[in-house]
Amino acid sequence: PVVVMDIQDCFFSIPLHHKDHHRFAFSVPTTNLEEPDKRYQWKVLPQGMKNSPTICQYVVAQVLSPVRAHFPEAVIIHAILSII
Repeated sequence: PVVVMDIQDCFFSIPLHHKDHHRFAFSVPTTNLEEPDKRYQWKVLPQGMKNSPTICQYVVAQVLSPVRAHFPEAVIIHAILSII
């Protein structure tokens, strides 16, 4: 048997540690600079960060490790496929 899993929005399902939220902050300028910039912080792993794919692969591998242990003969391949 072949099983295929498509993990939709994988990055957005990986929470960041609350002490790291400020590391993923970004600002959005207001129109005509009428107000101070609005500042936001990610609470989940954002897309576009250099290490996000690596972190996602690591988390998926950790989630699948019990399956690998229970079915050692199974071939499990997980890959992040994005076409931009």
